Amino acid sequence: MNNKYALLFLFVMLVAGNSFAMKPKKEYIITPDSLGIKYRELQITTPDNYKLATWVMVPDKKKDNKAVMVVAYGDAMNMSYWLEQCDCFIKQGFTVITFDYRGFGHSGRFDIDSNHLYYEEFATDLTSVINYAKNEFKGYKVGVRALSMGTAITTIVCSKTAIDFFIGDSFICDPTMMQSSLQKVTGRTFSLPPGADQYKNILNKIETPMIVFSGTKDQNTPLSDCRLMVAGHPKRKLITYEGGHLEGIYVLSKKTFGDEYIKDIKDFLKIK
Repeated sequence: MNNKYALLFLFVMLVAGNSFAMKPKKEYIITPDSLGIKYRELQITTPDNYKLATWVMVPDKKKDNKAVMVVAYGDAMNMSYWLEQCDCFIKQGFTVITFDYRGFGHSGRFDIDSNHLYYEEFATDLTSVINYAKNEFKGYKVGVRALSMGTAITTIVCSKTAIDFFIGDSFICDPTMMQSSLQKVTGRTFSLPPGADQYKNILNKIETPMIVFSGTKDQNTPLSDCRLMVAGHPKRKLITYEGGHLEGIYVLSKKTFGDEYIKDIKDFLKIK
């Protein structure tokens, strides 16, 4: 990993941990204006009446590439912890929308069991934000950048809702296998939502164009699983890097933070 970005990565990982247990945080550590990002703050209401804290961040008009990226982060912290990554995409012309799942950040209260790997209710949250993006940014490509647990949530969403692209970073390919392996490593008992037994079938049927980033040293979401998940699907592309879980954007930084990582995405989406 480029030493220039190692401290930033270590900070995020120390806070998030690698336990795959729910660790929501209420307070924000930074807001978009702190980074000079143009944004709107709003609440999006889900069909079951949860209020989702949301930031809509826009690039300079001259750089606007007509693509909206909704960020579905993992199982810890809140949307503020990912702002520096979002800033890289905004500078490259993306409109970026971040939100907090129910029970996270400033979104509506929701009781969370720290031993539950993910909640299918989060898919309702993500779908609500995607629908907002489609209505607000007509004529734009609308897709999701999903991180770790966020890939499972986005997979569920894609089985019912059309999006233009799916960027999966540290992809959960089989939640039941992950549940078993985590229990062996930690000695803890983890639970899954009722629909988890159908997850692999849902994932195999998704036709959304998908680019997947996977690290050679990722022991949580193994590269071998990602290879199998991508194989034989003409709309799926795998990008590998020498590193571990969620390290891709840090490793794939050459001249500026995340430049090679974002280039891979823009090439896949065929945007300048």
